Amino acid sequence: MTAPKMASLKAKYIEYFEDVPVQKYAAMVVARDEDTIIRWKKEDPEFADAVQRAKANWIRKRVIASKAEFALERLENEVFSPKVVLTHEANLQDTREKIRAFLDDTSDY
Repeated sequence: MTAPKMASLKAKYIEYFEDVPVQKYAAMVVARDEDTIIRWKKEDPEFADAVQRAKANWIRKRVIASKAEFALERLENEVFSPKVVLTHEANLQDTREKIRAFLDDTSDY
């Protein structure tokens, strides 16, 4: 593939990703599979940065347009969702009760 053709595909990918930051769908728009997009990001730091900026800008627009707490919990759930750490305990009944209590406490999510 020629350099101008690849640059055109990457630009088209970024243009779509700015509106819908989902790699799978943006890859479909440029008729490439996700493995190709992943390779492009590894091989081309400028492209990888542009993808990250597009996602950050998309999130920014959505946060401004909606209630910030809701948007951040939904759009960046890796950062803002409650985390659960389960450990093994000898007393299975006690563990079940703790899990039930946790589920009751988080039922609003």
